[in-house]
Amino acid sequence: MVIFGTAFLTRLATAAFILSRYPGTQLLFAANEPSHIAAALVSGLGFSSPYDNVPTAATAQQPPLYPLILAGVFKAFGIYTVQSAWVAVVINVLAGAVTAVLLYYVGRLHFGEAVGISAGWLWVIPWMYRIRTFVVSLTNAYLAALGLTVLFLWAPSTLETDWGWFGLGVYSGLLVLLQPSLLSIVLVYGGWLAWSKKSVSRRVGIAILGLVLALLPWTVRNYMTFGRFVPVRDNLGLELWLGNRPGMQGTVDYSGDFPDRSPSNYARLGELPFMDEKFAEARQFIVGDPRGFASRVLRRMVEFWYRPYSLPWLVVGVLGWLGAVLAMWKDRSRWVWLLMLGAFPWIYCVTHNFPTYRHPIEPVVILLAAYAVVRVCSRRSEPGEHELSSAKQPQKAV
Repeated sequence: MVIFGTAFLTRLATAAFILSRYPGTQLLFAANEPSHIAAALVSGLGFSSPYDNVPTAATAQQPPLYPLILAGVFKAFGIYTVQSAWVAVVINVLAGAVTAVLLYYVGRLHFGEAVGISAGWLWVIPWMYRIRTFVVSLTNAYLAALGLTVLFLWAPSTLETDWGWFGLGVYSGLLVLLQPSLLSIVLVYGGWLAWSKKSVSRRVGIAILGLVLALLPWTVRNYMTFGRFVPVRDNLGLELWLGNRPGMQGTVDYSGDFPDRSPSNYARLGELPFMDEKFAEARQFIVGDPRGFASRVLRRMVEFWYRPYSLPWLVVGVLGWLGAVLAMWKDRSRWVWLLMLGAFPWIYCVTHNFPTYRHPIEPVVILLAAYAVVRVCSRRSEPGEHELSSAKQPQKAV
């Protein structure tokens, strides 16, 4: 309760401070696709309209779960109201506080009591509640981080039966419908669980069946709406174009006909043709300059681990990687943690980064950072080899 209360109050106080500097709801609802879709749902327009100033039309730009949650908030407290903004913020604050408690149990389960305590308290610090990145409070990042933490705590104890594997698959599918980038983590962690438990292929197949069934209703909706197979979302072409196109500046560039800035081309073509056009433009640019593409990928790899820049944020990222290496060094069967850190950011390295994109995997980073700190401190507190050997020598009689 102490960890939960401290995590909740620090985040709530920081949220209140930031919102006090931004009157109204502009900071939270501007350029926020999930909230636009939620507003369309409550207005009776269906799952549509992710961008401002475009004709109402069905969309698969976002996965469905978080817009549906926001739609419930808007239904109860009004569309784009201050009350709805605060409810959405409190939901994310609660998710962050619960994650702190669960990280204690996850750390204790996988690495021991000391790591669990360290990870829980390290999470208490409200990392993402910075003025530059407070938009996270109306994205799915905090709920995705909570959902991933639940997976690490719940999954290992449920895989003794076929139903446990099926439940793992269904839950993994729901995570993907909340945050599609977690698919890489789900596959890596699920594969590691199967490998560690020496499970037969039949049970792995049962888990995959559960995942497919969880995704099926949304996939069927997309096929009936667009006449094309769209398993989760359709915006890969746009995201690839934002980070790979002629005349761009840096590693991501929102100028041009990005729909939030200039929606005319999106409105003229329609969503899927627009996404197809952007994918073709990006692909042509990448093929025409593979060395430039490789350079941007490498730069985005570095960016992913230090944005939004601050020294503590950078230190935690480095400690997370160190913890993954130390965990595998001590026990080769713990390769899963290192692989998850490497697998999660690849889609953002190919497309583009944004400061909030790292947050869904932050429980893993914090957990491994805590493990690194505990390992280093425990080794320093142990007596050295010379002291041990001296201690073993018999004492001479005086």
